[in-house]
Amino acid sequence: MKIKKAISLGILVCTFFANANAYNLKGIVVNAATNKPLSGVYIYINQSEKLAITQADGTFELQNVTAPEADIIATQKGFETLQYHVQYQKNPSLLKFEMQPIENKRWLNWVGNNTEKGKEWFQLFQNFYMGHSVNAAQCEMLNANVLHFNWDDSTQILNVATDGPLLVSNEALGYLLIMNFESFKMNKNGDLLYDVSMGFKPLHSSNPSILYKWKNNRIQNFATSQVSFWYSLYADSLKQNGFTVQFIQRIFEGEPGYVNAIANKKNTTGIQSVKAGNAIVKKKFVDLLLSGKENNLTTYLKKVNDFTTSLTAPQVILQVKYRRVDAWGLNEQTNGFNPFLGNQAESYSYIIFSNNPIYITKNGYAYPGNDFWVTGDWNWMGLSTAMPYDAAL
Repeated sequence: MKIKKAISLGILVCTFFANANAYNLKGIVVNAATNKPLSGVYIYINQSEKLAITQADGTFELQNVTAPEADIIATQKGFETLQYHVQYQKNPSLLKFEMQPIENKRWLNWVGNNTEKGKEWFQLFQNFYMGHSVNAAQCEMLNANVLHFNWDDSTQILNVATDGPLLVSNEALGYLLIMNFESFKMNKNGDLLYDVSMGFKPLHSSNPSILYKWKNNRIQNFATSQVSFWYSLYADSLKQNGFTVQFIQRIFEGEPGYVNAIANKKNTTGIQSVKAGNAIVKKKFVDLLLSGKENNLTTYLKKVNDFTTSLTAPQVILQVKYRRVDAWGLNEQTNGFNPFLGNQAESYSYIIFSNNPIYITKNGYAYPGNDFWVTGDWNWMGLSTAMPYDAAL
């Protein structure tokens, strides 16, 4: 479903606090076709724990928001998802989301998971999108009926869409995930290309052992997560937090310089799935390690304001190396969890940039998500390791 921009009304007020620049965001959601208020709409800040549900009169309030910039999502089954980007320093007004009903004809060439073919596509989607971490077995899709699948024989691509928020319970980390798909494409090999927004609602339990498990699993998972990486990049603390970065120039077969580069046995070669029109194709490549100024983060970073840094790195790839802890549990020699001790595996993830800048806030939020593509371990671990940038650890 297409994510559209909401309307900002000057007649309504965003309440700010003096404490830590925290503020409340208020708004209203209406049916665009009838102008009547919509209740039960999920409102969340993308990649965060800030979440609300609209009241009977369509109003909502997100309280004590501290993110300097945020994407606010409004979603309900049967309606187009809406998004509004808010910036703290611009004093946002009250938001009005006018949600357009989805027409039934949208799904004429799609199948749900209640059909034989839909069940096959659902299994393929679930196996790869949930990921391959130890968390995956404790994740469950609660409303798979919102999923729709379309298989393209000409490209061998499975397109996945939803007619409302997809809800996933992650009992390993203690979150209910609320997700919306801007686009989602995959093939039978598990190569994924997607743009997904996500909100996190912490689960509740009165069982001390479950609370203990959630807390320690979150600490362990966060240490090598994407959120931790972006936060460390903004704070100039990558090395201290266990991340090593290397910029790479990737040359694909058929491009100038490929033959000479592949002749050098010191260069890394491989095969990458890339988007070609509406298809995902595999292409051979060779990687050249950049050096000097071209391998210096400061070359690509630019301060935007007191809260945000931009990163522009067209035609290069950022390799991120870190030590992932495979054994779950506390290190016996410490009073708490130390992510850099114990049974570890060296992991690599790769961030592939478009020609457009991406923006990184001081709390570890990177946007817009469709201007960079993450592959490697972070992608392989999948949805089961997803963390909010404002997780209470």
